[in-house]
Amino acid sequence: MKVNKREWHGTHHSWSYHPQAFRWSGEMISGINILPIATDMRAWMMQRGLLSLMPPEEPSNRGGFTNPYTTSGITLSLLMSRIINCSHDFANNPDCNLDEVDSEIERLRLNNEILLYSARLCEVAIKQLLYCTQIPENRYKKMALGQLLESPCPSCKRTNGKEPHLVSLVGTLAHPYYMCLEFEHCAMDHMNIVNKLRNSNAAHSSIEGLNIRTPNISKSQHFQQSTEILSDVAHMLSHIEHLEQKMIIDLEAKGNAINRLKLDGLKAEDCNFNLVPGMDFNFHSLKNA
Repeated sequence: MKVNKREWHGTHHSWSYHPQAFRWSGEMISGINILPIATDMRAWMMQRGLLSLMPPEEPSNRGGFTNPYTTSGITLSLLMSRIINCSHDFANNPDCNLDEVDSEIERLRLNNEILLYSARLCEVAIKQLLYCTQIPENRYKKMALGQLLESPCPSCKRTNGKEPHLVSLVGTLAHPYYMCLEFEHCAMDHMNIVNKLRNSNAAHSSIEGLNIRTPNISKSQHFQQSTEILSDVAHMLSHIEHLEQKMIIDLEAKGNAINRLKLDGLKAEDCNFNLVPGMDFNFHSLKNA
């Protein structure tokens, strides 16, 4: 699918990790509070991996996941995989006995579901990462994909007579990992085209009308459309995967460092760290001081 380049003007703000970026067992970190949603989904689409269910549920004070977007992301990944499989079967199964009308209805249904769930999956993969930051959840909880890419600053919007500047929460996440250009010159354009297609075809009251043809023509059109869209989605996920992996590695290193401090005797009330993304967490063991 041809992606039109555009200028992105959303500013990128500095941020730090929130304690809820980790899963806790008492006062010790038992793991990070995210799963590789974009990584696993893209691997499955490329036939290089399998999708997983959520780990067995555990209480939040015993290492259980508390990130609501992680649970949603796993569910959406599984739904997306089912839609992709149905799409493949419809386009390629010669034994499908749908007539002209049913074939066209199925084409429209699958095309709209692919668009809808592609955008929703990207939204939740991004929000899962935002949940690990100090950025207040009420800033992004109700945002659609387009708003995550670029939206008016809420503080400026509340100032009478002032034109609000634009903020990019996606760019803000990418900034400390030196991925701004990667996102602004490629990833955000791909996300934008998927979001626009979703908005025009799947999320509102208008929808493409039925065009009754032979089943083979409907199947052929769906094969072409779905291939273009899913190729774009896979490319889009590759960028989110890159950011996702950066944050996973960063959080795992910081979590291990904090646990070592605790084992060396650091009290919980003294663990008020400013966990800056992309920067090494340097510490000094009390035992070796």
